[in-house]
Amino acid sequence: MNSKKITVSEIRAMKSRGEKIAALTAYDFPTTKLLDECGVPIIFVGDSLGMVALGYPDTTHVTMAEMEHHVRAAARAKPNALLGADLPF
Repeated sequence: MNSKKITVSEIRAMKSRGEKIAALTAYDFPTTKLLDECGVPIIFVGDSLGMVALGYPDTTHVTMAEMEHHVRAAARAKPNALLGADLPF
C-alpha cells in the first residue's frame, strides 16, 4: 500500500522515469478505497457512471449534481491517489 500522496508532479516524475502509470475508474467510496489500497496512482470518476451505475443509455444524461455526488463519495475514501473527474456533457 502506498502511503505517499500522489501529485501531478509525482505523475510527471513517474513518466520521466519511464514507469507505467495505471489510471482506473471508480464511482463510489468502496471502489476508490480498494483501488487506492492496491496502489493505483490515478483514480478517475468518469461520466461513464451514467451507464455503469445509473442506468442511463449514454453519458449525456449525467448531471453535474450526480457527478458531484459520486466525486464526493470517492473523495471520502481519502485516497493517496490523484483523484480526477469528468464534467458532465
